[in-house]
Amino acid sequence: MVHLRLARAAGSVGVALVALVLVVPATATPARADGTGDVVVDGKGFGHGVGMSQDGAFAMGTAGNSTEEILAAFYPGTTIGRGGGTVAVSLDKPQPEVEVAFPAGGQVRDARGDPQSPGFPVTVAPGGSVRLSIDGGIYRATPLAGAAPTAVAPVPTTAPAATVAPTTVPGSPAAPPTTAPPPPPPAPDPTPAEPTSTRSLWAVPKGGSVTAVGGVGTYRGVIEASATGGGLQLVNTLDVEQYLRGMGEVRDPGWPAAALQAQAIAARTYAARSIAAGKTLCSTDQCQVYLGQTAEYAAMDKAVVATRGRVLRFGGALAEAVYSASGGGISATPEEGFGAGQADEPYLRAAPYPTLDPQPWTLRMPLTEMARRFGYTGAATGARVSRTGPSGRALEITFDGDAGPLAVDGQRFFSQLSLRSTLYTVRVEGPAPPAATGGAAKADAAQVRIDSPPGPAASRLHPVDRRPWIALALILLMGSTTAATRVRAAADPTRRTAQPNGPLGT
Repeated sequence: MVHLRLARAAGSVGVALVALVLVVPATATPARADGTGDVVVDGKGFGHGVGMSQDGAFAMGTAGNSTEEILAAFYPGTTIGRGGGTVAVSLDKPQPEVEVAFPAGGQVRDARGDPQSPGFPVTVAPGGSVRLSIDGGIYRATPLAGAAPTAVAPVPTTAPAATVAPTTVPGSPAAPPTTAPPPPPPAPDPTPAEPTSTRSLWAVPKGGSVTAVGGVGTYRGVIEASATGGGLQLVNTLDVEQYLRGMGEVRDPGWPAAALQAQAIAARTYAARSIAAGKTLCSTDQCQVYLGQTAEYAAMDKAVVATRGRVLRFGGALAEAVYSASGGGISATPEEGFGAGQADEPYLRAAPYPTLDPQPWTLRMPLTEMARRFGYTGAATGARVSRTGPSGRALEITFDGDAGPLAVDGQRFFSQLSLRSTLYTVRVEGPAPPAATGGAAKADAAQVRIDSPPGPAASRLHPVDRRPWIALALILLMGSTTAATRVRAAADPTRRTAQPNGPLGT
């Protein structure tokens, strides 16, 4: 276990990180010869752990560190540059139809500019709405309350007057030709009640206000509805500064201003990389969590304004400013967080960082069940971490048994078991005693998950994690070793992408 304490270095703008590394062997009861036993996975953190950990940014901000110090600690060697632009964000899942409403009024168009198809734009009064749908490649905009299509101007169809030859009596002077009255013009085509188009539809709010999408959210900018997978996919296009206000990565106004600003710079950098690559971002934690206008709050607005246009760069290029909710007190390398084959960026490295809560968690599962899930064909007798990365994260797990060893990639182990983080250990012990409920024994034969409950860090420690604290107390009685590391205040780094609280990587 690594325990970190953050303190101000005397007479310095840097921080001192005091790290005590304890290695306490676990006294696990091995599985019996018949393979009966449980695999116990003990972990810390939440997410992939690469780049900035939000719990670390919060801890440093709480201790009084600046935005520059926070970014330098998580993205060493990066510098602050300028960047921005217009970002495109895919919203929710495709659906057959969707209702868009305009609190301040707006239009539904079948192109962002002119010309428009007959009946477009559909003009919507404040509070009005339009239902958008797709059927057989035809887009339909159905006006609802407060909405009306544009009247179709009649097309001039007056036929030229017909010339009638006069009747001439032989020997009489020629009579002038006569003109018959023209036929009445046809009635103009009626304005379509439900304008249709073969082009995608655009919801454009009036005066830079917002569009409310039924069942999804409320968004600034414009929204395009295009056909995909048999339904409509909505893409919100808006300025990156407005996008940052609507993110759901940190929704706590109690965060220190420096930590919120570090988050804004990292998120802006991540978005700027997508803009530069011409990519569309998703709105989930597979990219960056984006909730739209309803997620805005004053403290984050101030952080966005204070850092406007600031991004992280490395070697002249935009940095890969990924981040996650918590690395459990030590950040991960790209390989540890995302798997083999990841680019080895020097500013994304394994290093301890301060945290007020490492967020411990535990997963327990019968050995036979876990081995079966990973395709072990024999009778399994053990499971162990067989290879680790620089931060101590598992890169490979091996199952042992009468069919020989079976190696499983650490990322596959992490994702297939839906673990909370990439920082974990694996051990096998005898089966857990059944829990008594009302005098009756009750056990889950498939899996027992023990996640840390909410509450302060001390109360969230699982019993298996208490021995390191006891050992720590003994060591503290004998003294401790301190290592001070100065953090540069001039550098400004970014992240790459987080898992439960941010991007997963590009």
